[in-house]
Amino acid sequence: MKILALEASTTSAKSMLFDTSSQEVSVQTRRFELPGADPAVRDAESVFAQLMTLGRQALAGHRVDLIALSGTWHGMTLRASDLAEISPVQEWPFTGAQDLCSELRKDEAFTEWFYRRTGCMVNAIYPAFKLMLLKSQGISIAGGLVLDQNSYNFARMTGQSWTSVSQASGTGLMNGETCSWDQSVLSRLDIEEVVLPELHDDQTTAPLTPEIAKVLGIKSGVPVLIPGPDGGMNQVGNGATAEGDMTFSMGTSGALRYAVSAPSFSPRMSTWSYRSPVGWLSGAAASGCTNCVDWAKDRLFDSHTTYADLEPQLSSAPQDLPLFMPFLFGERCPGWQDQRRGGFLELHPAHSRAQMYQSVLHGVTLSLYHCYRELIALNGSPRRIILSGGVLSSPFWTQLTADVFGAEMEVSALQHSSVVGAVRMGIRAVGLDDDQPAFREEDRQLIRPRAELADYYAEEFSRYLEGYTRTNPEPSNRME
Repeated sequence: MKILALEASTTSAKSMLFDTSSQEVSVQTRRFELPGADPAVRDAESVFAQLMTLGRQALAGHRVDLIALSGTWHGMTLRASDLAEISPVQEWPFTGAQDLCSELRKDEAFTEWFYRRTGCMVNAIYPAFKLMLLKSQGISIAGGLVLDQNSYNFARMTGQSWTSVSQASGTGLMNGETCSWDQSVLSRLDIEEVVLPELHDDQTTAPLTPEIAKVLGIKSGVPVLIPGPDGGMNQVGNGATAEGDMTFSMGTSGALRYAVSAPSFSPRMSTWSYRSPVGWLSGAAASGCTNCVDWAKDRLFDSHTTYADLEPQLSSAPQDLPLFMPFLFGERCPGWQDQRRGGFLELHPAHSRAQMYQSVLHGVTLSLYHCYRELIALNGSPRRIILSGGVLSSPFWTQLTADVFGAEMEVSALQHSSVVGAVRMGIRAVGLDDDQPAFREEDRQLIRPRAELADYYAEEFSRYLEGYTRTNPEPSNRME
């Protein structure tokens, strides 16, 4: 059996063709071409076309038995009934609703009510507030179909305006207890005139239309699996679905996802509660991760400098570094201050460019450790942590992460683990065992913290917390 997984991630189109008989895996990627001043606002049809082009390349000379889809959480596009654009896709980094959300958060009762119903915080990343923003701008949302890029891709491929419960759990529009669209939330936000896609379980399929089959160069009617979020797919791909398993992704953004048996709510509203395709997740995420590192390299060094060139310039010896606040793209967890801004603190003339760059690695990691502390305060320590993402391309940063967290971490060697998760969900959907030899990692590398640096990083975290408090844009923030 052959399964094709297609993913529209934040920055790239990805494909994986997997043959259950031969265990052959073929992966292709292409960076999205995103014209326009704001890459967080994009044309849904352009992204879809680029994904289909990659899919056609992946399928050249192959038949396929099922197509699985993965994509980002929190994106939103409003479409007409024929899928014509009313508004472009506003992806998760889009923070246009930050002022609106800042005002809403002043109502503490409403903020807690919304959090406990949806598992989401009052924050600009969520489609619920992107819809409010559109309406406030005078755009008619009545009758508009609310989709994300992943669900739009599914609708274009099958003609069905459906989405999965796990994909919907990141919208701020789904009731976490009933796993259905929450009419009370829609009414409270005054956006009840929109049309929401049908919710289906995560193993539902619909047939590929003749139009898109022709584009892909295959027969029509191939089952297409309902879309699932890349964060949840990462959990499935890494086999981290047992209670107490934590995946830790350090890519464009950073995310910690803790498998739990039931919805889990922080008393300080510092974490989120979503669904993976196979269960509940208690999580925390930071908007700034490798995007901050890319920013620093591009601005501190010339265009010929590579990340490999920078690695030997980094030092694990305790030193006086600048303090970097990694909120160039606002804050998600733990404080949910989408108006928060990033930058360097405690910078002095003696600091070198390499030290400034290293302080970015430290700041990102300390921010994620801040999130981690909130998660373990809520759920206890995880039984294991599986680390993945761009962080692994830097041995220095990988070791730094274990040192800051003071925890042993398993290194995931899976290429594109969220796409692997989509393949695994496709295998489940046809009734086969998703424990395939090609995806087994029986002897993962372990990264252990260095005990001799524990005091240094404890002091660095205290310094980070002081800077975090000092730069808070909302003085009444409950996280202080």
